Amino acid sequence: MSKMAVALFCAGWLGLAWGQEQTAPLSPDQTPPSKQEVSAKTPDTRLPEMTVSERRPTTAASSETMRARDFELRPHTTTQEILNNLPGLIAGQHAGGGKAMQYFLRGFDNDHGTDIALFVDGVPVNMVSHAHGQGYADLNFLIPETVERVEFSKGPYFVEWGDLANSGAINFITKERASEHSLQAVGGFFNTMRYTGVLSPQIGSVQTFLASEVYFSDGPFKHPENYRRYNFFGKFSLPLTATAKLALWLSAHDGDWDASGQLPLREVHARRLHRFGAADPTEGGRSDRQNINLIYTDTPSPQEDWLLQLYGSRSKLTLFSNFTFFQHDPIRGDGINQDDSRILYGGRARYAKLWALGDLPTESLLGIETRHDEADVGLFRQQHRQRFATTTKVAIRERSFSGYFRQEFFLREWLRLQVGARGDVFLFRVNNRLPPSAGAALRIHGAKTDGIASPKASLILSPFQKPSSVWRETEFFLNFGMGYHSNDARDAVQSGGKPLARSTGGELGLRTRLWETLDLAAALWLLDLASELVFVGDEGTTEASGPTRRWGVDFEARYPVLPWLFADLDLTYSDPRFRVTGQAIPLAPTFLANGGMTAIFANGFSGALRLRYLDDRPANEDRSLNARGYLLADLLLKYRWKNVEASLQILNLADVDWRQTQFASTSCVAREVGTDPRCPTGGSGDGIEDIHFVPGSPLNLRGGMTIFF
Repeated sequence: MSKMAVALFCAGWLGLAWGQEQTAPLSPDQTPPSKQEVSAKTPDTRLPEMTVSERRPTTAASSETMRARDFELRPHTTTQEILNNLPGLIAGQHAGGGKAMQYFLRGFDNDHGTDIALFVDGVPVNMVSHAHGQGYADLNFLIPETVERVEFSKGPYFVEWGDLANSGAINFITKERASEHSLQAVGGFFNTMRYTGVLSPQIGSVQTFLASEVYFSDGPFKHPENYRRYNFFGKFSLPLTATAKLALWLSAHDGDWDASGQLPLREVHARRLHRFGAADPTEGGRSDRQNINLIYTDTPSPQEDWLLQLYGSRSKLTLFSNFTFFQHDPIRGDGINQDDSRILYGGRARYAKLWALGDLPTESLLGIETRHDEADVGLFRQQHRQRFATTTKVAIRERSFSGYFRQEFFLREWLRLQVGARGDVFLFRVNNRLPPSAGAALRIHGAKTDGIASPKASLILSPFQKPSSVWRETEFFLNFGMGYHSNDARDAVQSGGKPLARSTGGELGLRTRLWETLDLAAALWLLDLASELVFVGDEGTTEASGPTRRWGVDFEARYPVLPWLFADLDLTYSDPRFRVTGQAIPLAPTFLANGGMTAIFANGFSGALRLRYLDDRPANEDRSLNARGYLLADLLLKYRWKNVEASLQILNLADVDWRQTQFASTSCVAREVGTDPRCPTGGSGDGIEDIHFVPGSPLNLRGGMTIFF
């Protein structure tokens, strides 16, 4: 894909921003600095006290909370749309709407979550040692209307985040109350319907927040997706004392879908298969998840902060896939069924205190965590969703125990230093559940223990202190950190390697606000990873590969062009390679951009034009196959009159033919068996290497109505 359109857009945006008067007013999401922002000596790290409109991070240039205006006017009907609004992040869907998304961040194809950690109020979304891949992170249980803000950090520089948080970590913070009750109905192309309700009554001293969602869609496919999703969320907040509060929330999710799966590009190019057709229309799955989360917070003094948390989840996924069609079994096909049923529970305690070391102000942060996964995991052969053979069947017990500390020193008014470390210990146990007649290679059994220590350090400088300086709101950041990801327990107990793979990263960045209008941020970063996780389609699991290196540049900008018109632009470039061979890391993103213009009028009307770009990238290590990029445009319109709001979204405005997700893998379709030497009639041939993709949605129109009361 040509980069000319992106270059023209970026040049035009910057020219427009710099050409405006420097006295434009603050945008609606920019609030006057709080006491915590004014004084670097009294930073506030408490989650309940942070606001959506916080402009500057405390540790790294690339870490931030999504701005209120960004969140309000960018599309967020689904969690995928929320994620695609985050700087430097692309989320795509393949094999049906009910499956976990594929995440691209900082040169990582994270697949379903191998090197990106996701949380909802601290409850882990990622599933370790999952049937469909390490770190499987399905966000379909999260109702977008329950999200108050999104905390987003990149790189392994933060002691709070441990396993999988290499490319970054995302924590969705849910609301405690709604200012208005609401009922919403949305409908659109492809038989899409969505109904939501939000109630937030005060019952005595208990503040409640209740939300529900019902969603249906067939998608643009020739074989309808028949996706249905039901969600419920209930949160109850109780003040215990003037400084302490107890919050409890519960959620339930149920989903079911059919999938057109991944299409071999050769068949689509030859017009033997429609772009929205299916090579195996029996793919799809079912999922459900229930969560409970209890959080106690206390601020006994302005210098102290406590957090205690207990959480639990039950989840189940059964997934029917066919990645290679007839390559291994020309008679019944290569369909597989991955089944994962688990209970996840854990907790954390965190304490922060601001104190003085002689004349030196300092802040201490201490935390401990534990997590326990008890999962029954199976891989089966299936045809038309009927199992006929078992490949593996195990019970997995995986436990982790973690502790961390961070010490921050306020050395000068313009200089801060953070040092810290995190320690994690993992216990893996896998018990075979196959009968003794099964082959020894299939009867996975064993136990293993591994631990890792991860030091972190950050230096933050604010050298321009004069009130008259245009650079007075400029901060420079130097970050270093080690992190890790855990490998699948089945691999951990069998292989001779380490179950925990080390990452090492550094970042140099700045964040500034010029003339009280133009917000800019930039970061130059590097990350080494000792072992990469690669998805193996025909086996439906992941395997470890060699060490990798990534470096790149992030850039963000926000500017109020006019009192009613706001512009934003996010750019990310990365160079991902295997360290030993220099070969490409398959599907790792190299360049992406997200930007647009937002208009907000006093008469209740608002609108936004959004652009999202992902560049072409190598699909395999030797770069012989290419994953084609795309440039998409969305138009979003809203109008509120009294207690009624109407919305219209035109997605993929230019009706671009794009591929949402794609892989380089081998396969054999039915017509190739026996006619191509790579697809012998006896099966188990080499197969034909090709791009296999899931098409992105064409022009999509959605309209909705919300009633507030």
